[in-house]
Amino acid sequence: MKTFQADYEALLASQVFVEEELDYGVLDGHVEMLAQLARVSNSGVSVFDMCRRRHVFTSYNFAGLFGYDMERVAEEDTAYFNRHIHPGDMPELMRNGTAVLRYFMERSDRRELAQTKMINEYRIEAQGRYVRVIEQFRVLEFDTRGNVWLSLSVLDVSPNQTPLNGVQSKLMNCRTGAVYLLPEFAAPDAPRLSPRERRVLALVRDGLLSKEISEQLAISVHTVNTHRQRILEKLNADNSMEAVRYAQRLGLLE
Repeated sequence: MKTFQADYEALLASQVFVEEELDYGVLDGHVEMLAQLARVSNSGVSVFDMCRRRHVFTSYNFAGLFGYDMERVAEEDTAYFNRHIHPGDMPELMRNGTAVLRYFMERSDRRELAQTKMINEYRIEAQGRYVRVIEQFRVLEFDTRGNVWLSLSVLDVSPNQTPLNGVQSKLMNCRTGAVYLLPEFAAPDAPRLSPRERRVLALVRDGLLSKEISEQLAISVHTVNTHRQRILEKLNADNSMEAVRYAQRLGLLE
């Protein structure tokens, strides 16, 4: 955990801001729209300032949605939010957040980055119990030097409240729908696909249906579907095509 925190802090420190060059009137222009977004969508909305290293906007409804003490949020800032994250999820969130920040800082195409968002699903303590939440991050503003300046977070209770085994993180292009899996998202001890699962996924990639896969591998359709479900779970994918893209990026397919 300390290593991930140190890496994150080092990345933040590598961005050189000149505060006098930052137009905080831009933030004022966003606040009215974001406050309305929070009301309409009933989401927890916040903006983090990479220059000042603190949140510069937090919607009022964190209190009603998650039972947060807004006075303590204002006083403790990031530490308060982090304290409510499930301790088992925090290291992975930190690692994945560092991976995305590095990804953003290494790329020069700001237009593409402005269309890209990170989606995390994890657990937080809300009103005395842990609940699954979905958090979406995206860059709200770059400064004139190209630094990632203001980042937007939208936090919602997940519609899926079944037990969550580990953090699920994705990086998605909002315009094209393309989903990227950064190498850092896969922990060294993360589950890998078995040879049979890799074979099943390769056949899915080739366009075969479950019945056709069962005939080619001489196994039941039920077994094929079990393999497919486990593949989705292991790769944190929503569907088979997304799993294929993930596996290809990781070099898992034949």
